[in-house]
Amino acid sequence: MGKVTSYRKRESPDAEFERLYLESYAAVYNYVRYRMDNDVEVEDVVSEAFMRAARAFGTFDSTRAKFSTWVITIARNCMMDHWRRAHPAIELDNISGDRLAVPDTTGGVADRDLVGRLLAVLDDTERNLVLMKYREGFRNVDIAAELGMNASTVSTKLANALAKMRTVAQ
Repeated sequence: MGKVTSYRKRESPDAEFERLYLESYAAVYNYVRYRMDNDVEVEDVVSEAFMRAARAFGTFDSTRAKFSTWVITIARNCMMDHWRRAHPAIELDNISGDRLAVPDTTGGVADRDLVGRLLAVLDDTERNLVLMKYREGFRNVDIAAELGMNASTVSTKLANALAKMRTVAQ
């Protein structure tokens, strides 16, 4: 008896995008929501990210990154574009304390003033790396993939950011 081969019909690009959209929407939304206060702006940025992803879907390479990672990168760029257009530079002191709060192990919130001072010494890239690593629990390789960096570069930048923060904490 010969070998039985099962042929599965390949999804159309539209069906594949829809499936990946449904699978990744929550991750992309949460990524943006954590970084932005206004629900309307969050939805605008997420919508724009998926619109850009849909237009560029032909360039997506699943061997290089997961779809959600790819769209989160697009969403990050959409947020940056949004902030450049809509918001002038703001001081870290003007950001609500809840956005800077770091949960402690007892379920409370660590000293917000200290957290604010520690994050204030970092540039945007360093702050983003620290939040992704310690607030969101990303591994260095995941951060590297999301930000288009080398994992060793992420490790070095995190070490430098922590060293900056230690000088303030002392």
